Amino acid sequence: MKRRTIYILLLLLSFQACKVNYSFTGINISKDIKTFEVDYIPNNAPLIVPGLNEDFRNMLIDRINQQTGLTQVKTNGDIIFQGEITDYRIDPVALTSGQTAAQNRLTISIKMEYLNTKDNEENINKTYSWYYDYPASVSRTQIEADAHKIIMETILDNIFNDTLAKW
Repeated sequence: MKRRTIYILLLLLSFQACKVNYSFTGINISKDIKTFEVDYIPNNAPLIVPGLNEDFRNMLIDRINQQTGLTQVKTNGDIIFQGEITDYRIDPVALTSGQTAAQNRLTISIKMEYLNTKDNEENINKTYSWYYDYPASVSRTQIEADAHKIIMETILDNIFNDTLAKW
């Protein structure tokens, strides 16, 4: 009986000594981070699509609100996202035998700066880019809504993984 009690105590102590933090959202931020700020994101691309910068900013804010418990503030956030759209271009990616484009690629690049006011070692300044391929027989305006959503979601995933999930 005494041996059994010792085993149970050792088992309980081993569970007490191990502390594992689980997160269903994959968030990996310090407990002292309570607020976030997303500054205005200008569109400085050579080809400007009106509203694209605000759409991206709103998607970033929504993503942070949905997947973290952080509070959005207008100034003095514990973490700050600043950025700009630096490129929006369409390039041919597949040519036909007549040297005309069979397929086009829409590429969007966004330079993002992540500032952690509590820990400067976590600051990131990086350009994120993604693309969407579509048939050349289709106009950009026909695919624009879907393409923008797919591109921006992928860029947001990458930003989120680098900054808040730290994957």
